[in-house]
Amino acid sequence: MKKIINKYNLLAILSIVIASAFNACTDVIEIELESGDSQLVVDAWINDLNQDQVIRLRRTSPYFDNTPSPAESGATVTIAEDDGPIYQFIEEGNTGNYVWSPQNGGTFGTIGSIFVLDITLENGKTYQSFSTKNRTTPIDSIAVTFEEESTGIPEGYYCEFFARDPQGPGDTYWIKTFKNGEFLNKPQEINIAFDASFTPGAMVDGVTFITPIRSFINRIADSGDDAVDDNTIAPWALGDSIRVEIHSLNFEAFSYIEQAQAQLTLGDAGIFAEPPANVPTNIISLDGTEPGDVPVGFFNVASVSARSKLIE
Repeated sequence: MKKIINKYNLLAILSIVIASAFNACTDVIEIELESGDSQLVVDAWINDLNQDQVIRLRRTSPYFDNTPSPAESGATVTIAEDDGPIYQFIEEGNTGNYVWSPQNGGTFGTIGSIFVLDITLENGKTYQSFSTKNRTTPIDSIAVTFEEESTGIPEGYYCEFFARDPQGPGDTYWIKTFKNGEFLNKPQEINIAFDASFTPGAMVDGVTFITPIRSFINRIADSGDDAVDDNTIAPWALGDSIRVEIHSLNFEAFSYIEQAQAQLTLGDAGIFAEPPANVPTNIISLDGTEPGDVPVGFFNVASVSARSKLIE
């Protein structure tokens, strides 16, 4: 018995010594990163809904800076339509938000037109971008189905929209969903389509959108220990409202969103994740390519179709 006790005492002592050694070797390393050159961020996703159209100008911040991105105030912002009007975007206060408001039920632009975005900052630096307003497609209906509980699927209501891609290859879309007026904007909820499928290689044109795209309008559950809206709750309940919008995209805008989603969801792919990378922009600097002059962001003009439904 004495030998057994001594054996376990020795093991305990060795464990304490080893743990202390590891603790003694643990140092806090503070890494100082250079802040780098501040870049202009252009958020210019314009559409023809009868509502205020907003272009947001910000500056990039250092990586570990958790404060809101600084507003780029005092700029002159216009969009010119070929053979059409020039739209003046006026800043609201010093917010960096530049707004154009439709008048008398009007909407922004004509399908097929080419638009030129011009930005002149207060310091005189200038930026430019181009976008074509492509066609969208109408939403025929939104179907609501009650599903019984099964493996990985909680009991409740699920939605699916039906729309047909028009004939002719190359149409690209961003399908947006709003639950009770709130945009479902998690990276995993980004729903884009090339014609009626996901990619150009699918060669699915002129037919109803495929099932995964139609059903991606359902909310993606939160994850983590502090999740409230988790996968035990169905995406829709009685009394909820759903609104689906189909925004047309240029192919460049489609590629931008596709790459942005890949970067935003790198953690979901584990060891198969793509390396972090900057997403290409269609905003160009007219003053040079010095690091501080190179902008980020995107400009797209969309036509939009929409449909709403009450879950009842």
